[in-house]
Amino acid sequence: MTFLAEKCLITIMKILITGGSGFIGSHLIEELKNHGHAVASLDIREPRERVEGVEYIKNDFCEFDELLGHLQRLKPEAVAHLGAVPSVKKSIDVPMDTMRNNVEGTYNVLEAGRQGGVKRMVLISSGATYGKTAFSYSGKPLPENVALAPLNPYGLSKMMLEDMGRVWASKEIWQGTDTISLRFSNVFGPRQPRDAAYASCVERFMHQWRTKEPFTVVPDGHQRRDLVFVKDVVRAIRLACESQQNFNGEAVNIGSGKNYSILEIADLIGGKEHPRIFMEKRVGEIRETLFDISKAQKLLNWQPEVSFEEGIASLKQES
Repeated sequence: MTFLAEKCLITIMKILITGGSGFIGSHLIEELKNHGHAVASLDIREPRERVEGVEYIKNDFCEFDELLGHLQRLKPEAVAHLGAVPSVKKSIDVPMDTMRNNVEGTYNVLEAGRQGGVKRMVLISSGATYGKTAFSYSGKPLPENVALAPLNPYGLSKMMLEDMGRVWASKEIWQGTDTISLRFSNVFGPRQPRDAAYASCVERFMHQWRTKEPFTVVPDGHQRRDLVFVKDVVRAIRLACESQQNFNGEAVNIGSGKNYSILEIADLIGGKEHPRIFMEKRVGEIRETLFDISKAQKLLNWQPEVSFEEGIASLKQES
């Protein structure tokens, strides 16, 4: 199907993004605009660059009355809730900030959306919800229906986000808002700063490759990660916004369905000859992550289109 034909089959929507000034949010704005949707962004931060035709609202989604006012004025059909404190370390250092933004903030978005007549809420979750369970699945694809056992306040906050999403989608309580939670694996791609909360070893290695510094590797380097390109991630969010079916609070993995060792990633970026030094070992690190993405294929007709090698090549071309 051609892009033009695809657009003709899709109802043009008005979509609000919380956290639109962030790494993933900025790519989502472009994805939605490229498919003809009307887009507004609500974020406490200013965007690095403004996209023409997008309404940028500087506001804290933890302020319920102001958020409700914006939703009642904009009347979006869908909300993509990316806004969060997305850092495991910050959640351990200052748990109150994480719980306020990720739990109270998600409640505000869901309830303001319900009162504002929003039809679809796309909530952004994380593989951090799997926590301790991921250890027992190390090396095997993680499906969505396993027990969640988060190991830190960040993972806990995302588990609570999913639980709230299911309750707010319950047709036994309310009629109207439908929700879906997308659990992301490690996301990488253009415009991601190496000190970003979502950043993986890719951004650190890319910076060290550009500056001709040794790669700093967490021992022993054979731990494996499922990494997914940001363009594929925002396409999944768009498809979840556009879908006409009811998800009823389902949680869906969004990953690549493949994984690479840290040393393999280093080889792809700098070659085997690039020098590397080992950092201090991290306590409690999961040995291997690998997402089962069959549910995303079934519910969203989604699968990754950009391979890890292609994603790394595109980053190197930008350097």
